[in-house]
Order: sequence, then structure tokens, then C-alpha cells
Amino acid sequence: MSNLAGPDQPAPPGWRSHQHVQRFVTPASRDRVWAWLNDPATFTGTQIPPWRVEFLGGGFGEGVVTTHHGPGLHLPGVLGEIREGEHRDLQYLYGAYAISFRLLRPTRLWIGVADAPGGGTEVELRIDAHVHPRMLRLWAFSQRLFWRRFRSWTAKATA
Repeated sequence: MSNLAGPDQPAPPGWRSHQHVQRFVTPASRDRVWAWLNDPATFTGTQIPPWRVEFLGGGFGEGVVTTHHGPGLHLPGVLGEIREGEHRDLQYLYGAYAISFRLLRPTRLWIGVADAPGGGTEVELRIDAHVHPRMLRLWAFSQRLFWRRFRSWTAKATA
């Protein structure tokens, strides 16, 4: 579904660029899944304090500034291209990090939807990051673990 080039930010010397891709099919219609993915409450209303998601200048629209923050997490970004019913691209700004700016720097969160063969909706997530080499295996494992839950969240929320 996606054909994006790598992250737009250069990696620090010696760091690795990592791309995590998660695909799954959920039984809900594409319109329903897209509406849920583009409702700010999906992200603002589900955070466990002290973590929080904020949108400045509206909900999901091109150019809207957003941040996801809390202990060990600072993900300021700007929503880039949004193709209604197809995909959206969140570009994280320089200074974004998970755990520490010296270890993990996410650069993009891309989410796309398409009609799945046989019914339902195919969802594709792509998370790009620059990762310090000593964190690469842990980062890759944690992304697989965390985003695997997104499938059940999507199915439950759009049922």
C-alpha cells in the first residue's frame, strides 16, 4: 500500500534507520475505520496520564501541529499529506524522541487504509525512526509488540 521513501531527517553518524511496517485486516468498512483513525478523540481520549496527545489548529488536517508527550516520550509533529479515505502522513519534527534523544528518534508515522480482498479493511502502519545501534534490536522488538495490539484496538473500536 505505501511506497514512501525513507525519513526526511538525516540520521546521526553511526545510527541506523529503521522502518517498522504493520499490516492487518479488520472486518469493519473502510469508511468506518478511516473515520475512527481520523477522530482526534481516538488518540486524545485513550492516553493514560501523564501521557497526552494534543492537536493545535484543529483535528486531522494538513499542516496541523500535534504532539504526543509524557515521561520518556516527546513526539512533536506536523500532519503532512492526507488523502481522504486512503492515508495520512505525520512527520515528526527534529527533537522528537522516545526514551532519550540520544537513543531513539522517530521521524514519521504513516497510516493507510484500503478495501481488503474478501471484505473488511486492510490497515497499514509505517513507523520510521533513527535508532542508536545498541538499541536497534530492542526498538524493533518493542515496535512489533506495541503495534500488534493496534489490530485488536481497531477491531473493537470499529465493531
